[in-house]
Amino acid sequence: MADAVSYFGKRPTIAPALLAEIAAQCAQLATAPAQSSGALWGGLHKLLLKAKVDPHAIMRLVASRDLSALDRLARWLQGEELEAAPLAEDFVTPVVPPEVMKSAMKMFRKRLKYTRLDAESRLGVGPMSSGKKSEIDAIESPREFAPVVWAALVAAGKLKREGAGFYSLAVDDLQDD
Repeated sequence: MADAVSYFGKRPTIAPALLAEIAAQCAQLATAPAQSSGALWGGLHKLLLKAKVDPHAIMRLVASRDLSALDRLARWLQGEELEAAPLAEDFVTPVVPPEVMKSAMKMFRKRLKYTRLDAESRLGVGPMSSGKKSEIDAIESPREFAPVVWAALVAAGKLKREGAGFYSLAVDDLQDD
């Protein structure tokens, strides 16, 4: 087992006590309800930084709140050799109830509309000046819905993934409002 470099970066040497603390935090996260797990993810973030895990890998893990990736990281930190992780595009799009998708889409459209209105209300852009319209086409997905909901909306053709966590409407009919 040489210096392993993987999706999580270069494997750090971790004190057994810190490794046990990380494992305990992972176990708590696995059983905690998603709505109240924010503080646990924050604590895990600090522990992983203390363990000298690659900050970019930590950021991806904590931002996505992916428990399966967390399990992989915990096993990797304990020295287990892991096979290459499948790419996110290889996963099957999850089934999301239509009412959840409708609610997420409604929230997305509202946020996009208000973001555009906010940008248009800046000095020098109003109706008494040039009257320039907002050029905002994409926003970050609202955090009130899980990433799988946004993936399902992309798969359904309602949203387009613009990269770096940004999404835009597949058919932008808000421009006429």
